[in-house]
Order: sequence, then C-alpha cells, then structure tokens
Amino acid sequence: MQYTAPVPHQPTTGRRRRWVWTSAVACAVIVLAAVLWVTGGLEEKPKQPVKSPGKAVDVKRFALTVHDVRAGTADSALGGGNERFLIVRMRVVNKSEQTARLGGTGLQDGVVARTKDGKWVKPDQVTGVAAGAKTDAAQPDLPVEASVMWKLGTAAPPETFTFGLREWEYDHGFTDSEYTWRVQAEGGELAARFTLPVGTGTP
Repeated sequence: MQYTAPVPHQPTTGRRRRWVWTSAVACAVIVLAAVLWVTGGLEEKPKQPVKSPGKAVDVKRFALTVHDVRAGTADSALGGGNERFLIVRMRVVNKSEQTARLGGTGLQDGVVARTKDGKWVKPDQVTGVAAGAKTDAAQPDLPVEASVMWKLGTAAPPETFTFGLREWEYDHGFTDSEYTWRVQAEGGELAARFTLPVGTGTP
C-alpha cells in the first residue's frame, strides 16, 4: 500500500510583502529621479555660475549685491593722489557676528577679476561708505556701499569687465585649531561670475 504524504503548505505572504516593498521602493526612486531631472537636480553644479547685477549673492560671510562697473578716478590707498581705476560698486552686508574689514583679510580677498590671460587677481583697494560716512570695515548687518577697485593706469577702459565673488567658510586650518573666516580659492570655483559693461563716473 502506498501512502502519499501531504505536500507542505508554502506560505506566500512573505514573498508577496517583499515583492510589494521592492516595487514601492523602485517606484519611489523612479519618481525622485524624474523630479530631479525636471528641476535640474541631476545637473552638475557650475563651478562659476553666471549672475546678473541687482540680486544679492550669498557668499556666507557676506551678502553682496553688485550694482555696476565704472572707469573713474579715486585716491590711491598708498597716498599717491588720484589714480584711474576700474571700479565695481556693490552693497555689502556682513552676515557674521564679527566686524569684517573691507581691505585685506576681508572683502578684498573674496573678489577677483579675470585678466586677459585668464588669471584671477584680487583688487588693489576697497573703500566703503556706511550711514553717510567713510569706513574701512563692515559691521554685522549694517549695509556698506563699497567700491572694489583695480588700477587701470593709462590704458583705455575695456568695453566689458569680468570678475567673480568667492565663497567663505568659517573653519580652522591644517596647523591650528582657531576658527576664522577663510576664503575658498581652490579649484577655480566661484560663488558668482559677472561680465558687465564698463561705464564712466566716480565711485
């Protein structure tokens, strides 16, 4: 006599749950990828995003609103009398909790102009006006109208002028533990790049 043993019941609930979960995850990934593609989220962030004047650019330490570029004369920082400069006028708001210089170690280090041979050079000097008075520093949250200047010498002003704004980071260096604001100059990255027509006038 032969006996046929009953076939063990194979539960399908676990498999079904895994299949539903895997399908849901796959659908979510597809939807997210579609949204990122439509909004540009999958595009590589430009190293030097081109910006237009009149809108504030957040460089972390400052919020900078570029007005225009002019060719004009101004007093030399070295006391040599009036000199001719290319002048970028901008509104500066110090977003940090400490006073920030407009000159070296401050705003001057984070603005660069592009030369004909493709190099980026810092301004020769920066002056500012806050609340109607001349100033060489930006206090926290107090707007300053700054003139960022490169010496023009006897050369004719160019038709356009290309310059960039660099981003800042509050961190410490490799050899010290003191936190301070440092401009990010590696890799040729800029927070914003401008190419503007050059007008004439005074700072």
